[in-house]
Amino acid sequence: MRCCVPHLRKAVSGVEESQFFASMRAQILSDLRTNTNDRSLAGRVDPQVAEVVDYINGSFTQYVTSSSCGGRVSLFHKGETSAGTAASPQAAVEPGDSLVLRAASSLERRKRGSFGRGTLFQSHDPLPTDTSITVRNGIVPVLEQFWMWRQGQLSDALLRTTEVLHLKFEPMILHVLCADVKAAAELLKCGSESGQMNSGIVSCSRGTKTHPKITCCLTSPLCIDVPLFAHDLWCISPADFRSDVWVTFLTASLNHVNTLFAENAARRKRLVGELRALAGKGTVERRPGLTCAEIRDSEKRCP
Repeated sequence: MRCCVPHLRKAVSGVEESQFFASMRAQILSDLRTNTNDRSLAGRVDPQVAEVVDYINGSFTQYVTSSSCGGRVSLFHKGETSAGTAASPQAAVEPGDSLVLRAASSLERRKRGSFGRGTLFQSHDPLPTDTSITVRNGIVPVLEQFWMWRQGQLSDALLRTTEVLHLKFEPMILHVLCADVKAAAELLKCGSESGQMNSGIVSCSRGTKTHPKITCCLTSPLCIDVPLFAHDLWCISPADFRSDVWVTFLTASLNHVNTLFAENAARRKRLVGELRALAGKGTVERRPGLTCAEIRDSEKRCP
């Protein structure tokens, strides 16, 4: 789910500054309930991260999620020509889709800042244990059809320096709007305790003079980025994607991707635990005498 929020300033027009965050939060939650303003390819919150999104939005009045992704593996192509025109985008092939690359229905389906063919393959779910199945039935056909298209395109100096087709794994990422700096600090502590070590405040601007819009990003360093094609060259030559060397290379890469999927899920589960502890702490702060350890123990006993 990738929610676009620039219009939210209009949503709070005329609202007193003290109500700025509450009004903004209400607008986002309304959009989530009606599945409005979601510009992701799927057009919805990823099922893998839905529990975290729902818990944050349902348990805390000081937070609201503005965008999210549960984690994914993808083949992504980008590049720009000197003429300033990008190659036509493609719709992503999910593992259950037809293996024929489908043209995107409109330019609006392109992600902001992307060029070239865009997302050629992606999965938000772990791949089959035997990743050679995905290589044979998913990755190889995509690479073959991409190469057929690419050989018919002219290269220029700019394209040679900007073009890349890469195999990527991206971990869970959550963007969360926070009511104030204290709330942001507590959220980031939950992130660091659960292994989301690349988290931080990514924006503290706009909003109002006394109530800035504070956005935190929760994510981990569980990333890989393998350039398969760049500078007019494949990483392995020749471009015989069904050869033993290509299949072995791609299979080994996807095996590692599955390892990252598993670790990503474990850290996501730990994040939920940290958030539950934070919610419990907020509840029992009015009941003195309990230690943080007792708070956490009580959370573990909760269903």
